[in-house]
Amino acid sequence: MNSLDKYLIVIARVVLGAIFLWASFDKIADPAKFARSISNYHIVPFGLENIVAIILPWLELLIGTGLILGFMVDGSVHISAGLLIMFIFMIAQAMLRGFNIECGCGLKEGEMVGLNKILENIVFLGGAYIVIQRKKRLFEVFPKTPL
Repeated sequence: MNSLDKYLIVIARVVLGAIFLWASFDKIADPAKFARSISNYHIVPFGLENIVAIILPWLELLIGTGLILGFMVDGSVHISAGLLIMFIFMIAQAMLRGFNIECGCGLKEGEMVGLNKILENIVFLGGAYIVIQRKKRLFEVFPKTPL
């Protein structure tokens, strides 16, 4: 692994962390709006969208902070990859069911679900994969210890 690869991994980690941080801010500021966005997908049981709308943005904030600061990167990147896969499936099912709804992702105001959102999340998932597959741990506070 050359030094460019090491820094590419750090850049991917920071960019992914920044995306999760940015997405969390609007959701934390207005959880009721985010709960309505979740409800529009018609997949979360009634009443649980409020709990998800309160917990998920804070989880995204912690993930973003962990990835940027290098704090518990393994856990942060695995959770972020799981969330990205869930987001892809949520958007895909909304498209298949013919819903013309706002994404509710928090990155851009008023962005509708569609193929571009799926592709965007696949790119983010690729960044998470790069971080997951890293061999060297650079600028990490609590790296995973070998067994």
